Amino acid sequence: MLTQLFLGANNFEGAIPREIGNLQKLQTLSLIQNNLEGPIPLEIFNISTIQIISMPMNRLSGHLPSNIGIFLPNLQRLYLGQNQLSGPIPSSITNASQLTELYLTKNSFSGLIPKSLGNLRLLRVLNLPFNNLTVESSGLSNLFFDLSNCIYLESIDLSQNQLNDILPSSIGNLSTSLRRFVLQNCKIKGNIPKVIGKFNNLNTLALDNNELTGSLPTTLGELYKLQVLDLSRNQLSGGIPSFFLKDMVNLSLARNQLEGSIPESFGKMVSLVTLYLSHNNLSGEIPKSLVALKHLKFLNVSFNRLRGEIPTGGPFINLSAASFLSNDALCGAPQLQVAPFRKRWRKRNIIKSQGVEELSPLAIWKRISHLELQQATEGFNLDNLIGKGSFGFVYKGTLSDGMDVAIKVLNLEIEGAFKSFDAECLVLRNIRHRNLVKIISACSSMNFKAFVLEYMPNGNLETWLYNRCLNMLQRLNIMTDVAAALEYLHFGLSTPIIHCDLKPSNVLLDAEMVAHVSDFGIAKLLDDGDSLTRTMTLASMGYMAPEYGSEGIISTRGDAYSYGILLMEIFTRKKPTDDMFSEEISLKSWVEESLSLSINEVVDTNLLRNERDYAAIEGCLSSVIRLALNCCEDSPRERMDMKTVSVTLNKIKSKFLQDTE
Repeated sequence: MLTQLFLGANNFEGAIPREIGNLQKLQTLSLIQNNLEGPIPLEIFNISTIQIISMPMNRLSGHLPSNIGIFLPNLQRLYLGQNQLSGPIPSSITNASQLTELYLTKNSFSGLIPKSLGNLRLLRVLNLPFNNLTVESSGLSNLFFDLSNCIYLESIDLSQNQLNDILPSSIGNLSTSLRRFVLQNCKIKGNIPKVIGKFNNLNTLALDNNELTGSLPTTLGELYKLQVLDLSRNQLSGGIPSFFLKDMVNLSLARNQLEGSIPESFGKMVSLVTLYLSHNNLSGEIPKSLVALKHLKFLNVSFNRLRGEIPTGGPFINLSAASFLSNDALCGAPQLQVAPFRKRWRKRNIIKSQGVEELSPLAIWKRISHLELQQATEGFNLDNLIGKGSFGFVYKGTLSDGMDVAIKVLNLEIEGAFKSFDAECLVLRNIRHRNLVKIISACSSMNFKAFVLEYMPNGNLETWLYNRCLNMLQRLNIMTDVAAALEYLHFGLSTPIIHCDLKPSNVLLDAEMVAHVSDFGIAKLLDDGDSLTRTMTLASMGYMAPEYGSEGIISTRGDAYSYGILLMEIFTRKKPTDDMFSEEISLKSWVEESLSLSINEVVDTNLLRNERDYAAIEGCLSSVIRLALNCCEDSPRERMDMKTVSVTLNKIKSKFLQDTE
């Protein structure tokens, strides 16, 4: 009798067959990432044995049945994100008393968020963002009070809904197991309750783009495990408390009404990568203690009233004047060239007055002018900087129609930038795949070149791997996505495309953590009949195949080599460029030698902490690492091609899912 049905990541179209409802012993139904449409058959919600229903990333529509949950006594996980479902969330869903995870992200659900969700005592994850949900008057207070019954609750995400309510002190009734609390762009008002400090397991607190007022509670300093704090774009006032959180990675307090000085204690937040404090009323000097933040990559204190000398050394060596614009009297090293705001604005006006001449490959894309890109990024404001590449910078922007996009602006002073732009145009106009970053437009003149790309809200794989936490299944999903993208580039086009620069920072993650390969600035097209070609060596050290680095020979098997290195990195959490590696020992040779002793010697220890699934995880890791080594054979001919890699990794993932159910 069939108990597990996995049909995800295919190209299935049309409606879900009602006959699936006849599988009365079914425990897991996974239809993730297809092109299925129409309503979910009612028969599926009558399978009393079912434990997991997973159908995200389709085009499913219609309403959930009003009696959902009544016949699902064993349902534990319900994943319906990124579809076109609408109507209310039926309160009867709480009859599924074993439910632990509820994901309804990015649909069109409307009406009130059911207060009865608090009856789901085993609930761990409640993710309802990007819908049209509301709460009744004082409804958030009641909702959070009711959710206090969910003693295992770890994640709440109600972002991008029309909550339009005060952030209540009843959040203090929520479980202290809470790790993630996200209410972005919900029209939340009032003060941030002091009781927020009781959640000592919290690692993500995001309340940005709301209407919060009052001062920052000092109890934020009690959130010792906090890694992400985003309170930007509110109306918060007063000073910044002198707290330090050693695990903090991303801190944004930009676009508020904060005043006073930047706390010296921020220099003790040794894990900090991003610090955004722009568009406030901060005064005094930039603390010299920030020099000690060796991981800091993104800093913006522009549009404040800061004075004095900009610190030198540490992360400040790599910062530009864009980090310090429009302050009272900042001065610093000559390379920063901190100029008055008006002078910089005149320069921008000169650039935007020049005509935009479209290159011929760009005619198939929507025309967007330089002025529109300036408006979308608020003048390429550093607040909107989300990445840096070999040939320029990437900004987040919002177009006039409300669409969020990523805008890749090339620095034309860098040698090879013009050639990179042309190469990327040539590749991007020929490709279309769910695991490749989608291009929306391009803008080109003699003085300005940029791509407008699909925005990836979860950033890049490198950030997630080293600054956050990825579980076993997330890593498998990401690497199967990357394999699918490379398989398409190598086998899905009349002229194969070689990426040439596969690495974690070029793998982007969308809202559902689906991976998209990006950055085709040095990609190559193989001419008809060619199996390899020669080129300049531009790929990233540590990831390039031996024949590429020594002879400039590239082929699809070179991408397979890079994929193998990436696969090792994802599951060992070791960069091929780590200090522990040298000419004598590489990531590959270290893995090969250690593997003969035990798989536990090489893999990321975070993956081995699940005692219940330990054997399944260990077996899966062994298969993954051996696959990675097969991709990294010294001889290109002995390496697996990406079609075989993709099939093999999907089999490994399927077995892992079966072994852990």
